[in-house]
Amino acid sequence: MPPTLLLAGTCAWAAAAAGPGAPATVSRPNILFILADDMGYGDVGYLQIGSDHGRLLTPNLDKLTKQGMRFTDAYAGAPVCAPSRCTLMTGRHSGHATVRSNGPILNTSDVTVANVLSDAGYDTALIGKWGLGDINTTGDPGAKGFNYFFGQTDQANCHNYYPSFMYRNQDNVTIPENVGASDATCGPDREKCKWSGDLWTEEAIKFLGKFAEGEKDPFFLYLSYTAPHAGSIGDDDEHGEPVPRISKGPYADKKDDWGKEQEYAAAVTEIDTQVGLVLAALESFNLDQNTLVLFASDNGASNEGGHSYMFFNSSGPLKGYKRSLHEGGHRTAFLARWPGVIEPGSLSTHQITFYDFLATAADLGHGKVPEGNDGMSFAPTLRGELQEGRPFVYHEYCAPTELYRGWGQAVRIGNLTAVCLGPQPGSAPGAGIPACKTPLVYDLGVDLHQDNDIADQHPDFVQQALKIMTEEHVPGEYCGKAVFGNVRVEVDPRNFEDPEDHAAFFGEEA
Repeated sequence: MPPTLLLAGTCAWAAAAAGPGAPATVSRPNILFILADDMGYGDVGYLQIGSDHGRLLTPNLDKLTKQGMRFTDAYAGAPVCAPSRCTLMTGRHSGHATVRSNGPILNTSDVTVANVLSDAGYDTALIGKWGLGDINTTGDPGAKGFNYFFGQTDQANCHNYYPSFMYRNQDNVTIPENVGASDATCGPDREKCKWSGDLWTEEAIKFLGKFAEGEKDPFFLYLSYTAPHAGSIGDDDEHGEPVPRISKGPYADKKDDWGKEQEYAAAVTEIDTQVGLVLAALESFNLDQNTLVLFASDNGASNEGGHSYMFFNSSGPLKGYKRSLHEGGHRTAFLARWPGVIEPGSLSTHQITFYDFLATAADLGHGKVPEGNDGMSFAPTLRGELQEGRPFVYHEYCAPTELYRGWGQAVRIGNLTAVCLGPQPGSAPGAGIPACKTPLVYDLGVDLHQDNDIADQHPDFVQQALKIMTEEHVPGEYCGKAVFGNVRVEVDPRNFEDPEDHAAFFGEEA
């Protein structure tokens, strides 16, 4: 692949790397990764193309784009929460990852970016949503390299915006204000209860404060919020996005016009507010100059909890939404700031993926990349250097929105992308890998919304993409059963590539 260019300005890295007189940013940086949940590609200000209902307000993220680098072609690890987070943590794409749908957990052999950085001397912390294993399981955050954990482990429990407890490391910590939480007990604006997002921001600021007080090791903080994912008050349902302070926010008068969409708008802007508070703390602690800040969302736009992804044009110019194998399902807004290294206001079209993060963090933190890693460090791009483009971007997912009872794969090479949809492997005669015989093919350079299938014009690319789909998929516990009522996925713990297992799960004869 040809090298990709930084589209705005030049970078100060050349001066920083010049030798003994280089500024402090040449040393191993602190790393802060802030992850939103189900925020669409088009929800962040710099990517919004607007809607009939105006633009969502994200002033702190807009400021971050001016201070750092914004990526147009960044990809989450999968079009749904848990497998995407698995790829972010392990550096393995969804054809190799342990977790390929919501439900499975990391196993003993999984090495995470926190393991790598902890071994390299970093103080590592996870604050917020985990979703890759409960306490005292093989996916326990403490077993996966995090020296400190405060948050929720269970994927479904994370839907509860006002949980009665969280874990602090191994300890179950009661949140008294949230015991018996409900609309009635939390009161107007939920001011009588404690929103998880507020608790996590407070905890993150406390963690950062240690380093202002003289702790010498660099830190890695993974700050993982649950908004604007659909959620509830006091239970695990998905009724909306019940963030606090709506009546005091910029959408206070929109309830009659927008209905439930008022909550979604407030949740997006509330996440932006939390980002602003954390970045202000970094600056007040004099930690901002040697901290690489990254921001992304875990997958494409939500279409759940009464929210329609079309209301605010949350996918922007992309086709599809959460759980889709088209671009809207897994492309993510991605921002990076590192003063003195990343050129302020720069924009990159370099293709990066969540499974590149581990390799990048290891590169910057002088850690060891584990065997079987699928990622490529994008540190050269952050430094403003020419970087060879990645050979391909790979995704797979079961029960995609395009074919709920099936599964699919997607491959991007340059500007050409292939989407392959078919029955789950082993579910019918001929069903296997790749998912289809002829994929849908699009040229993203001229057809970003993926409206025109041009497979017949690119037979060589079709064969190349099918070859990658065949080679990059490794059998694993990867698929689930689609529940049509609310398009959620219940996980089957068996391997659907075994016809007998698949038939048994659906009550059919093999």
